[in-house]
Amino acid sequence: MKNLFVDGNRNGPAPIVTHNRMISGEKTRKKRGPPIGHKSRKFHNKSIQHHHLLLRMEMRDCPAAKDAKEAEILIRRIVNDIRMKMLDKPHVYYVKRPAYNEGLTAIVPIQTSHIAFHFWKRPETKILKSPKSRCLLEFDLYTCGALSGHQLRHVLHHLSHYGPTHVDLTVLNRKWSLSIDRHLKWSDQEGLSWAKWVDSIV
Repeated sequence: MKNLFVDGNRNGPAPIVTHNRMISGEKTRKKRGPPIGHKSRKFHNKSIQHHHLLLRMEMRDCPAAKDAKEAEILIRRIVNDIRMKMLDKPHVYYVKRPAYNEGLTAIVPIQTSHIAFHFWKRPETKILKSPKSRCLLEFDLYTCGALSGHQLRHVLHHLSHYGPTHVDLTVLNRKWSLSIDRHLKWSDQEGLSWAKWVDSIV
């Protein structure tokens, strides 16, 4: 019977092929994969932090329904100054009902996620920290990137127009879980001025 592993070459048997690997008289080298625990370089990119800015700001002034265009300009300036890109134009609305929720609200999709906020024109006085507060802003900015102190200062400078009286600022890092990278507070009841506090953020 003809040897199935012998070809027409009479000098010796043809190599045996098993599992797509050639077995011959020479030793074959296995391709080594990455070591255990190895991570691709892209996971070492420090700019990918999944930062989420949560800003609670009490203020003296609240935008009215007629200020929708002004709010749109504000959003565009914030996005431009923090070096991000809009995916669509800002959407700004004025909510009248229910009365306790009255205020200007807005959202804009950005390349790394979104910016959204709402002004409460009639906040409950019992939840306000400063006796000068007449309006409450809840501001939300999420990006898969990192938010630097420089970018936070830009956001706060643009909101200075409404006369801040008390501010709670938190930056969550959502890369691995929900950890706090920053938590800052300011109040007009303390000695440091608003402008100096904002400029002190690094």
